[in-house]
Amino acid sequence: MTSPVIFSSEAYSDPGKIPFAHPTVLFHGHAVDEREESAIQLGGDAVVRRVKVAYDSQTMTLKIGDGDVGADDCCELFGKYISDANIVLEATSMDFSELLCTIRALIELGVSRFQVLYLEPQDYSRSNHGNDLFALSELIVGYRPIPHAVVDLSSDDVEAGVFFLGYEPERLERALEEYQMIGSKEIKVVFGVPAFKPGWELNSIVPHLSILNDKSSFQVAYCAANDPGSAFDCLEETRLSLQMGNRMFVAPIGTKPCGIASAIFASLFPDQVGVLYDHPKKKEERSKGVSVGHRYVVSIQNQT
Repeated sequence: MTSPVIFSSEAYSDPGKIPFAHPTVLFHGHAVDEREESAIQLGGDAVVRRVKVAYDSQTMTLKIGDGDVGADDCCELFGKYISDANIVLEATSMDFSELLCTIRALIELGVSRFQVLYLEPQDYSRSNHGNDLFALSELIVGYRPIPHAVVDLSSDDVEAGVFFLGYEPERLERALEEYQMIGSKEIKVVFGVPAFKPGWELNSIVPHLSILNDKSSFQVAYCAANDPGSAFDCLEETRLSLQMGNRMFVAPIGTKPCGIASAIFASLFPDQVGVLYDHPKKKEERSKGVSVGHRYVVSIQNQT
Protein backbone atom coordinates (compact mmCIF):
# COMPACT_ATOMS: atom_id res chain seq x y z
CA MET A 1 0.00 0.00 0.00
CA THR A 2 1.35 3.41 -1.01
CA SER A 3 1.83 5.86 1.82
CA PRO A 4 -0.34 9.00 1.55
CA VAL A 5 2.61 11.16 2.59
CA ILE A 6 6.36 11.16 2.04
CA PHE A 7 8.70 12.73 4.59
CA SER A 8 12.17 13.93 3.66
CA SER A 9 14.32 14.95 6.61
CA GLU A 10 17.55 16.94 6.91
CA ALA A 11 19.40 17.77 10.12
CA TYR A 12 21.69 20.80 10.62
CA SER A 13 24.15 21.22 13.48
CA ASP A 14 23.98 24.93 12.63
CA PRO A 15 20.27 25.77 12.12
CA GLY A 16 21.30 29.04 10.48
CA LYS A 17 22.40 27.01 7.46
CA ILE A 18 18.94 25.59 6.77
CA PRO A 19 18.24 26.59 3.15
CA PHE A 20 15.22 28.67 2.19
CA ALA A 21 13.97 29.29 -1.33
CA HIS A 22 12.78 32.77 -2.32
CA PRO A 23 9.99 33.72 -1.84
CA THR A 24 8.99 31.90 1.37
CA VAL A 25 6.00 32.49 3.64
CA LEU A 26 6.73 31.31 7.17
CA PHE A 27 3.89 30.52 9.58
CA HIS A 28 4.87 30.57 13.25
CA GLY A 29 3.48 30.69 16.78
CA HIS A 30 4.21 32.74 19.91
CA ALA A 31 7.83 32.52 21.04
CA VAL A 32 8.48 31.92 24.75
CA ASP A 33 12.27 31.54 24.75
CA GLU A 34 15.47 32.16 22.80
CA ARG A 35 15.16 28.92 20.85
CA GLU A 36 11.73 29.78 19.49
CA GLU A 37 12.66 33.40 18.78
CA SER A 38 15.70 32.33 16.78
CA ALA A 39 13.63 29.75 14.87
CA ILE A 40 11.13 32.38 13.75
CA GLN A 41 13.93 34.56 12.38
CA LEU A 42 15.48 31.83 10.22
CA GLY A 43 15.53 32.35 6.48
CA GLY A 44 16.65 35.95 6.31
CA ASP A 45 15.59 37.83 3.19
CA ALA A 46 14.22 34.67 1.56
CA VAL A 47 11.25 34.94 3.91
CA VAL A 48 9.00 37.61 2.42
CA ARG A 49 6.31 37.23 5.07
CA ARG A 50 6.19 35.90 8.63
CA VAL A 51 2.63 35.12 9.68
CA LYS A 52 1.76 34.44 13.31
CA VAL A 53 -0.91 31.80 14.00
CA ALA A 54 -2.62 31.69 17.41
CA TYR A 55 -5.38 29.29 18.50
CA ASP A 56 -7.86 30.06 21.30
CA SER A 57 -9.10 26.79 22.79
CA GLN A 58 -12.00 28.47 24.64
CA THR A 59 -13.58 30.10 21.59
CA MET A 60 -12.12 27.66 19.03
CA THR A 61 -10.94 30.58 16.90
CA LEU A 62 -7.71 31.29 15.05
CA LYS A 63 -5.84 34.53 14.67
CA ILE A 64 -3.87 34.39 11.41
CA GLY A 65 -1.78 37.48 10.90
CA ASP A 66 -4.19 40.38 11.44
CA GLY A 67 -7.34 38.31 10.81
CA ASP A 68 -9.59 36.35 13.15
CA VAL A 69 -11.71 33.41 12.06
CA GLY A 70 -13.40 30.29 13.40
CA ALA A 71 -11.01 27.34 13.37
CA ASP A 72 -13.52 25.30 11.38
CA ASP A 73 -13.59 27.90 8.59
CA CYS A 74 -10.01 29.12 8.24
CA CYS A 75 -9.07 27.99 4.71
CA GLU A 76 -9.95 31.28 3.01
CA LEU A 77 -7.81 33.29 5.40
CA PHE A 78 -4.83 30.97 4.98
CA GLY A 79 -5.37 31.00 1.23
CA LYS A 80 -4.45 34.65 0.82
CA TYR A 81 -0.91 33.95 2.05
CA ILE A 82 0.09 30.92 -0.01
CA SER A 83 -0.08 31.93 -3.69
CA ASP A 84 3.21 31.43 -5.57
CA ALA A 85 5.29 31.03 -2.42
CA ASN A 86 7.17 28.29 -0.63
CA ILE A 87 5.29 27.36 2.53
CA VAL A 88 7.23 26.80 5.76
CA LEU A 89 5.74 26.00 9.16
CA GLU A 90 7.98 26.93 12.09
CA ALA A 91 6.86 24.16 14.45
CA THR A 92 9.18 25.00 17.36
CA SER A 93 7.00 27.97 18.27
CA MET A 94 3.63 26.56 17.17
CA ASP A 95 1.27 24.76 19.50
CA PHE A 96 -0.12 21.44 18.29
CA SER A 97 -3.57 22.92 17.70
CA GLU A 98 -2.02 25.64 15.52
CA LEU A 99 -0.10 23.05 13.55
CA LEU A 100 -3.22 20.95 13.06
CA CYS A 101 -5.39 23.82 11.85
CA THR A 102 -2.66 25.10 9.52
CA ILE A 103 -1.84 21.72 8.01
CA ARG A 104 -5.49 20.80 7.54
CA ALA A 105 -6.10 24.10 5.75
CA LEU A 106 -3.07 23.64 3.50
CA ILE A 107 -4.20 20.17 2.48
CA GLU A 108 -7.76 21.37 1.81
CA LEU A 109 -6.34 24.21 -0.29
CA GLY A 110 -4.50 21.68 -2.43
CA VAL A 111 -0.97 22.39 -1.18
CA SER A 112 0.86 19.13 -1.86
CA ARG A 113 4.31 20.13 -0.64
CA PHE A 114 5.41 22.20 2.33
CA GLN A 115 8.25 22.32 4.83
CA VAL A 116 8.25 22.13 8.61
CA LEU A 117 11.11 23.38 10.80
CA TYR A 118 11.97 22.26 14.31
CA LEU A 119 14.92 23.20 16.52
CA GLU A 120 15.93 20.86 19.34
CA PRO A 121 16.93 22.45 22.66
CA GLN A 122 20.24 22.07 24.41
CA ASP A 123 18.23 21.34 27.55
CA TYR A 124 14.82 21.84 29.13
CA SER A 125 14.16 24.00 32.18
CA ARG A 126 13.96 22.13 35.46
CA SER A 127 11.41 22.64 38.20
CA ASN A 128 12.36 24.24 41.52
CA HIS A 129 10.85 21.18 43.19
CA GLY A 130 13.65 18.89 42.02
CA ASN A 131 16.09 18.28 39.20
CA ASP A 132 14.11 15.25 38.04
CA LEU A 133 11.06 17.42 37.31
CA PHE A 134 10.65 19.71 34.31
CA ALA A 135 9.00 23.13 34.08
CA LEU A 136 7.50 23.05 30.60
CA SER A 137 3.89 24.16 31.04
CA GLU A 138 2.55 27.09 33.03
CA LEU A 139 -1.06 25.97 32.79
CA ILE A 140 -2.73 22.96 31.21
CA VAL A 141 -6.20 24.03 30.15
CA GLY A 142 -7.61 20.52 29.83
CA TYR A 143 -8.80 18.25 27.07
CA ARG A 144 -10.97 20.27 24.71
CA PRO A 145 -12.02 19.47 21.15
CA ILE A 146 -10.43 20.97 18.05
CA PRO A 147 -12.75 21.53 15.07
CA HIS A 148 -12.62 18.83 12.39
CA ALA A 149 -10.81 16.49 14.80
CA VAL A 150 -13.50 15.85 17.42
CA VAL A 151 -13.73 12.35 18.87
CA ASP A 152 -16.48 10.86 21.06
CA LEU A 153 -14.56 8.53 23.35
CA SER A 154 -17.79 7.06 24.75
CA SER A 155 -18.64 5.60 21.35
CA ASP A 156 -18.04 1.91 20.76
CA ASP A 157 -16.91 2.85 17.25
CA VAL A 158 -13.74 4.38 18.72
CA GLU A 159 -11.70 1.22 18.84
CA ALA A 160 -8.14 2.36 19.53
CA GLY A 161 -5.93 5.24 20.60
CA VAL A 162 -2.29 6.27 20.46
CA PHE A 163 -0.58 8.44 23.09
CA PHE A 164 2.77 10.02 22.27
CA LEU A 165 4.34 10.65 25.67
CA GLY A 166 6.84 13.24 26.89
CA TYR A 167 8.12 14.59 30.18
CA GLU A 168 4.78 15.40 31.86
CA PRO A 169 3.05 12.25 33.19
CA GLU A 170 0.21 14.32 34.66
CA ARG A 171 -1.09 14.85 31.14
CA LEU A 172 -1.68 11.11 30.64
CA GLU A 173 -3.02 10.80 34.20
CA ARG A 174 -5.58 13.52 33.53
CA ALA A 175 -6.76 11.89 30.32
CA LEU A 176 -7.27 8.55 32.05
CA GLU A 177 -9.13 10.20 34.93
CA GLU A 178 -11.42 12.33 32.75
CA TYR A 179 -12.10 9.62 30.17
CA GLN A 180 -12.19 6.34 32.06
CA MET A 181 -13.64 4.60 29.01
CA ILE A 182 -10.17 4.82 27.46
CA GLY A 183 -9.22 1.77 29.53
CA SER A 184 -11.61 -0.41 27.52
CA LYS A 185 -9.97 0.45 24.18
CA GLU A 186 -6.86 -0.78 22.38
CA ILE A 187 -4.28 1.74 23.60
CA LYS A 188 -0.71 2.19 22.46
CA VAL A 189 1.67 4.50 24.31
CA VAL A 190 4.71 5.66 22.34
CA PHE A 191 7.99 6.92 23.76
CA GLY A 192 10.59 8.88 21.79
CA VAL A 193 13.44 6.40 21.45
CA PRO A 194 16.07 7.25 20.32
CA ALA A 195 15.62 10.53 22.19
CA PHE A 196 17.03 13.92 21.16
CA LYS A 197 20.07 13.10 23.31
CA PRO A 198 21.24 9.79 24.83
CA GLY A 199 19.61 9.25 28.20
CA TRP A 200 16.78 11.71 27.69
CA GLU A 201 14.37 8.84 27.04
CA LEU A 202 14.53 8.05 30.77
CA ASN A 203 13.07 11.49 31.51
CA SER A 204 9.95 10.30 29.71
CA ILE A 205 9.80 6.59 30.52
CA VAL A 206 10.53 6.61 34.26
CA PRO A 207 7.79 9.12 35.30
CA HIS A 208 5.17 7.04 33.46
CA LEU A 209 6.11 3.65 34.93
CA SER A 210 3.59 3.73 37.78
CA ILE A 211 0.76 4.53 35.37
CA LEU A 212 1.78 1.78 32.96
CA ASN A 213 2.04 -0.74 35.80
CA ASP A 214 -1.63 -0.05 36.52
CA LYS A 215 -2.53 -0.28 32.83
CA SER A 216 -0.84 -3.53 31.85
CA SER A 217 -3.10 -3.90 28.80
CA PHE A 218 -1.53 -0.85 27.14
CA GLN A 219 0.88 -1.66 24.34
CA VAL A 220 4.23 0.11 24.67
CA ALA A 221 5.94 1.20 21.45
CA TYR A 222 8.84 3.41 20.40
CA CYS A 223 9.64 5.80 17.57
CA ALA A 224 12.49 8.25 17.07
CA ALA A 225 11.79 11.44 19.00
CA ASN A 226 12.85 13.67 16.09
CA ASP A 227 11.35 11.68 13.17
CA PRO A 228 7.79 12.49 12.02
CA GLY A 229 7.97 9.69 9.46
CA SER A 230 8.55 7.11 12.18
CA ALA A 231 5.68 8.52 14.25
CA PHE A 232 3.38 8.52 11.21
CA ASP A 233 4.17 4.84 10.56
CA CYS A 234 3.30 4.08 14.19
CA LEU A 235 -0.10 5.74 13.74
CA GLU A 236 -0.71 4.08 10.40
CA GLU A 237 -0.11 0.67 11.94
CA THR A 238 -2.97 1.31 14.36
CA ARG A 239 -5.28 2.72 11.66
CA LEU A 240 -4.80 -0.33 9.44
CA SER A 241 -5.70 -2.60 12.37
CA LEU A 242 -9.14 -1.02 12.86
CA GLN A 243 -12.30 -2.99 12.24
CA MET A 244 -14.19 -1.73 9.20
CA GLY A 245 -16.12 1.45 10.06
CA ASN A 246 -14.34 2.03 13.35
CA ARG A 247 -12.28 5.04 14.41
CA MET A 248 -9.24 5.85 16.52
CA PHE A 249 -7.79 8.84 18.35
CA VAL A 250 -4.32 10.27 18.78
CA ALA A 251 -3.09 12.19 21.83
CA PRO A 252 0.05 14.15 20.82
CA ILE A 253 1.45 14.97 24.26
CA GLY A 254 5.06 14.01 23.47
CA THR A 255 7.76 15.57 21.28
CA LYS A 256 6.93 18.19 18.65
CA PRO A 257 8.04 15.99 15.71
CA CYS A 258 5.50 13.39 16.86
CA GLY A 259 2.96 16.22 17.01
CA ILE A 260 3.81 17.15 13.42
CA ALA A 261 3.10 13.59 12.33
CA SER A 262 -0.14 13.53 14.35
CA ALA A 263 -1.38 16.76 12.75
CA ILE A 264 -0.71 15.46 9.24
CA PHE A 265 -2.25 12.08 10.06
CA ALA A 266 -5.44 13.55 11.52
CA SER A 267 -5.75 15.93 8.54
CA LEU A 268 -5.43 13.11 6.01
CA PHE A 269 -7.89 10.76 7.71
CA PRO A 270 -10.58 12.95 9.33
CA ASP A 271 -13.25 10.25 9.03
CA GLN A 272 -11.18 7.73 10.94
CA VAL A 273 -9.08 9.82 13.33
CA GLY A 274 -9.91 12.21 16.14
CA VAL A 275 -7.59 14.17 18.42
CA LEU A 276 -7.36 14.25 22.21
CA TYR A 277 -5.37 17.31 23.27
CA ASP A 278 -5.08 19.31 26.49
CA HIS A 279 -3.84 22.73 25.25
CA PRO A 280 -0.97 23.50 27.65
CA LYS A 281 0.21 27.08 27.97
CA LYS A 282 3.96 27.02 27.42
CA LYS A 283 6.10 28.30 30.28
CA GLU A 284 8.37 31.24 29.53
CA GLU A 285 12.01 30.21 29.09
CA ARG A 286 10.97 26.54 29.00
CA SER A 287 14.12 25.50 27.15
CA LYS A 288 17.80 26.47 27.12
CA GLY A 289 19.91 27.00 24.04
CA VAL A 290 19.56 25.60 20.53
CA SER A 291 20.87 22.25 19.36
CA VAL A 292 20.14 20.49 16.07
CA GLY A 293 17.81 22.05 13.51
CA HIS A 294 15.52 19.88 11.38
CA ARG A 295 13.92 20.59 8.05
CA TYR A 296 11.11 18.20 7.16
CA VAL A 297 9.84 18.32 3.59
CA VAL A 298 6.29 16.96 3.49
CA SER A 299 4.89 15.69 0.19
CA ILE A 300 1.20 14.79 0.15
CA GLN A 301 0.42 12.10 -2.40
CA ASN A 302 -2.72 12.11 -4.56
CA GLN A 303 -5.66 10.78 -2.58
CA THR A 304 -8.17 8.55 -4.35
